[in-house]
Amino acid sequence: MSKEDRISPKQMVFLFLTCILATVDIFLPAQVAQIAGRDAWICALMAPVLGYLIYRVILLLTLLFPQQSLAVFNRKLLGKYLGGLLTLFYITSFILLCIFMVVQFSVIMGSAFKPESPPYIWHLVILIPAMYVTSLGISVPARMNEVLFPLGLFLLFAVVALNIVDIDFREYLPVFEKGYLPVLKGTLLTASKLCYAILILALMPYVNKQEKLVVWGLPVFFVIGLALLAGTSAVALFGPKLTAITLLPALAIIRNIDIGFLSRLDAFMIGIWYSGLFIFTCAYSFGAASLTRDLFGFKNYRPVLWLYGIVILILANVKIVDVPYIRMLLGIPLTILLLILSLGIPLLLYLLAKIQGYPKRQPKAGEA
Repeated sequence: MSKEDRISPKQMVFLFLTCILATVDIFLPAQVAQIAGRDAWICALMAPVLGYLIYRVILLLTLLFPQQSLAVFNRKLLGKYLGGLLTLFYITSFILLCIFMVVQFSVIMGSAFKPESPPYIWHLVILIPAMYVTSLGISVPARMNEVLFPLGLFLLFAVVALNIVDIDFREYLPVFEKGYLPVLKGTLLTASKLCYAILILALMPYVNKQEKLVVWGLPVFFVIGLALLAGTSAVALFGPKLTAITLLPALAIIRNIDIGFLSRLDAFMIGIWYSGLFIFTCAYSFGAASLTRDLFGFKNYRPVLWLYGIVILILANVKIVDVPYIRMLLGIPLTILLLILSLGIPLLLYLLAKIQGYPKRQPKAGEA
């Protein structure tokens, strides 16, 4: 790979931070409010702890093979065929996640803004620019995201600040109103959405100074915790029951702003969602294409990338967009998949690598 294809540790963490924050404020606040009620804020505090532990497991594994992607090192650990099947599982999962993202955007636009527009229009609005930008190399969306991520984070906290006069923190009480089990379920659901650090499994060879990813961990998940708490402000604004049945709580929060000329700021929310889902599609489609190239020994990932773009478009339109259906898929099924991809498999591979003696010492000059 050329120097232009390299990204910094900051760009790497910004990429998966955007992937997380672009998705946790769409349907998740309503889902967690439905499960944990007033205790959604406790889930927002506990989930980053579990997310950080998952992040460290991923780093423990990838730092054993710093210049290799999952497609390469899992064959060393599992053998040619079993390792290849595992890589295909990740490639398929990355494509599936891209499908979920473009479908979510069409759900947002179709349900809240332009119900008369066919879903495939909104799929193309994300896919065409995402495929083009990603075909230029992962460093291009990474540099774009360096600008988009801080702006999106600022807008997120600004929206909460502009609603502060209407927020009633008494809605967070009493604590553990439904008991401990709903809080644990809500925490697990929230934490699974913090597992998009699995992107590191594919992009690790592109990262400079990879050891600095360890240092970035705590501040990254502290920011995620603040963002999740901001998302629970819907409970303090509308109450747990209304939040639980609201399709897009974040959109309801921004529509609640009415301060002089500051009103009807829907375009800002759409801008945040579009840019986040755009970066998500860029990052994960590149991850799928680069893993495919490494698995089969292709010289170039670009033809595979455009092929996957077509696959994503076709599969996103196989089923007519149905809001309850997509929310169901983004609940327990996606939670299980993400936990397997980010915790179960990496932990098993790490233990297997340690049993096999990795990292193996390289012979020094003059040694046999």
